[in-house]
Amino acid sequence: DWFNRLDWTLTDNNFGVGVPPAADNGADWPAMRALLADPALKPSQADIVFTDRAFRDLLEIRASSALFRLTSAAEVRRRLTFYNTGPSQVPAVLVGHLDGTGLAASAFAEIVYLVNVDRVEHAIAIDALRGKDYELHPVHRAVGAADRWAADAARYEPADGRFTVPARTAVVFVARPATTPR
Repeated sequence: DWFNRLDWTLTDNNFGVGVPPAADNGADWPAMRALLADPALKPSQADIVFTDRAFRDLLEIRASSALFRLTSAAEVRRRLTFYNTGPSQVPAVLVGHLDGTGLAASAFAEIVYLVNVDRVEHAIAIDALRGKDYELHPVHRAVGAADRWAADAARYEPADGRFTVPARTAVVFVARPATTPR
């Protein structure tokens, strides 16, 4: 459709062609129109290409483990835990933990993913994950990875279970099964 059109050449992204449908968004149209009219907010072709490449990296990460493709609600409930919740949470950071215990199709014993939508870096200490042997996902560490910011700035400190995630970044940390060579 006209509003969600994609430019597969990655030269443009349809930014600013109009406001979303009135039924759900009409009350916000004045603020949206002002933002959409600002040429400084229109993503450049370099921004579009980076986003495409970073998204493809995330798809490769998803394909790397059966933990990202659990087949039942019961499996999700059994294996997925969210951290950074409750009254002391950092509201801009989502932290999920996937437990691969007994899942033969998983390349990793555990996965921790963090999504930071804030404009600043955040560090989140998770007591339950203290002392574990996590490393940044191999796709993030690869020479050709799109998001070098993730590879250069994301960190895990086992002594206090602290994960640091850069601003506006999604990162994945993994723990390999004890028998998997690095």
